[in-house]
Formats: sequence, C-alpha cells, structure tokens
Amino acid sequence: MSDWSLAIDFGTCFTTVAVRVEQADAVSGGESGASAGAPAGAVTAVEIENSRYLPSLVCLDDDGRLLTGRAAVQLAAQRPERAEHHPKRALLRQPAVLLDDREVETADLVAAVLARAGAEARARCGGSDPTRTVLTHPADWSPADLDRLVEAAARAGVTAPELLPEPVAAARHHAAGVPAGDSGPIAVYDLGGGTVDTAVLRREGAGFRAVAVAGDPDFGGRDLDQALYELLRDRALDLDPEPWQRLQADRTATGSHQRSLLTRELTLAKESLSSTGTVYLTVPGYPEPFVVQGGEYRAAVTPALAASVGLLERTVSRAGLTPADLGAVVLCGAASRTPPVADLIAERFGRIPELAGDPKAAVALGALTDPPAPPAPDGSEGEGSGVGHGAPPDGRWSVDHYPGEVDPWFDHD
Repeated sequence: MSDWSLAIDFGTCFTTVAVRVEQADAVSGGESGASAGAPAGAVTAVEIENSRYLPSLVCLDDDGRLLTGRAAVQLAAQRPERAEHHPKRALLRQPAVLLDDREVETADLVAAVLARAGAEARARCGGSDPTRTVLTHPADWSPADLDRLVEAAARAGVTAPELLPEPVAAARHHAAGVPAGDSGPIAVYDLGGGTVDTAVLRREGAGFRAVAVAGDPDFGGRDLDQALYELLRDRALDLDPEPWQRLQADRTATGSHQRSLLTRELTLAKESLSSTGTVYLTVPGYPEPFVVQGGEYRAAVTPALAASVGLLERTVSRAGLTPADLGAVVLCGAASRTPPVADLIAERFGRIPELAGDPKAAVALGALTDPPAPPAPDGSEGEGSGVGHGAPPDGRWSVDHYPGEVDPWFDHD
C-alpha cells in the first residue's frame, strides 16, 4: 500500500480530518467520501458520517464506553450529565471530569475523538497506518498543553505526531493557491469554537515561513453563543421570568432535552445571523418566539471581537510589518463568518479580508500542504525583530503570548 499522511484538527466544537495520498490507488473506493479518486499528492478532507465536521463532544454510554459522533450527540441530548461537550478545553483545565458517577481522564476523552478520526481515515486509505500524522493546535498552547495533547494522541495509538499551530496551517492552505510572484506576507485570523489564533507568514522561496504567531485559548465562537444566550435570557426575564427559571431548574430528562434543543437552536441562530438580519428563537413556556435582530447581536459581540482583531494587529506589528505590507488577510475557523469580523478587519487594515472556501476545514487541509523549509533553530534573524518564531530543535513552534489582551469582557465560567 502506498504512503499516505494524516492531519487532525481537533477543535473545541468540531474536529476535521484530512489525508494526503502519494499514489491515487491508495484510496479505497465506494463510499469513501472526498478522498476517493483524488489525484496523487492531493490533500482531501475526510467525511465522517457524511460530514466533514465530526463533533468533538464525547459521551459515556451505559456500558462505560466513550461514544463519539452522532451517537454521542444523541445520547448527550438525553443524558447531559454523561457528556463532555468541550474535551479540548477540559484537557487544559483538569486531569479528569465526572461523567455521571464515573471519573474519566480528559486525555481519554481526547483520545476517543482522535482514535475515531484516525480509524475513519485508515478505512478510506486501504486500512494501512499513515506514515506521518500532523496534529494542529492553538497558537497559544504552552509546552505543558502540548504534552497533554501528545499523551492523548499516544492513547489513541498515534506516536510521535508532528505538531503545527492552527493559523500556520491555515496560511499554508491559502498560500497553496497563490502564485509565487503574486503575494506578499499573509496574515491569518483563525476564530474557532474555543480559541482565536493569529499568524503572519512571509514568502521564502517556494513556500512560506511563520514570522509571528499568537493566540488566546479562552475566546472563541462558544463565547459568541453565550452572548446570544444572554440576549435571549434578558428578553425572556423581562417578559416573564417564571418560565425561564422553571426551564433552568428542571432536572428531569425532559428539562435536559429542552435545554439541549435550545442550545442547538442558539448555535444555528448565530450562524444564520451571518446571512440574515433577524432570527426567531422558541423557548419552552413562552407562547411566541423571541425575535433577535442582527444589529443588537452585533452590538453585543463587537467589543470582544474588536479586541481579538487587536491581537491580529499586534501580531503583524511584531512581525515587523504594517497592514500595507501584507499580501492578504485570511479568515478561517468556524466563527470567522460572524458579521463584525470582516468589517472590523477592513476598517483597521484598509482591505477586505479573504474568507477561506471552507473555513472549518482549512486548518486540516493546510496541515498537509507542502511546508517551506524550517527556520533556523536559533532565530538568528535578530531578537526583537518579530522574526524567528519558528520550529525549535524539538520540532515545536514557539509563540508570542499576550495573556489577558483578547477577552476583557466575556465570563468563561
């Protein structure tokens, strides 16, 4: 069987998977999804349960097994006490979580998702193991955070994975479609479900190298969901507090299911506000749906989004560049379509940003795009110049950390 490579972008809300096969006959046919029939060397996204986006949620079943995918989502709606909705965040915050009455190590939760992703990729590549596995991660993860990810990967049967910051992978994905003579440095703004990451890449020879990378692990699309939730909550409490309080206090299976449905509806409404000016939200106990206008949602989320765009500005500055020096500003990540994002960047950078064709999958696809030669391990281009933020001898990328600068407003608890 021919060589093939695997990339997994383990996200807060969704996980995406990509493969690169060096010979076209290495990919199985039939219902193999996006990988089937791909030309040799092409990078393709893997479909799992007919979707490119595998939920990162993990749920414990009656037999003590950790479920992923649709089975986990379905059971979590009925038994929320058995579910961990955001294992990526849990991995950094605590060694274990309580699912129902069982303590489960967070590394095992992450391993369940990574193992599912790897198994689906192997099934589409003839059943053999990949010769190379790349795991992407938020730019601001510390060495200890990366150690936890590597441990979870080992439990999933993935040894010695390559680690790549998410915005660097996204920039490579964008650069693959840009002729060598047509682009200056690329700035990337990656707003995922639970993190915001930024990077600046400069063209060198046939590829790009990262010259500045930064991020915040505590701000992302879930915080935008929370802003919409608070708008709805305030509207409901002003109209009649009793039904809302009753819904939140209901510990029965029916109450859990209704709250789960409301959470799902809020996420869909947030996404709809990217293309429509009004959404209608039904809350159990209220006779009429609540109307949320795009303008009021925009006003609620703009302060935090403006701070995150400020992080991108500082990343460009630390790369020794100005907005005028950039060849492109690229948006990726599931939450990057939020309306104020493009407007804020256009206002501050004087240019309209480019949205990745599939912003959720851009990182996984870019992780397998041919990388440029690695930078010098000693960062010899000059301390304080904004360059030299590349791969050190242990293969891990060093990053700039700006704690507390991105999220002055939302409460993550």
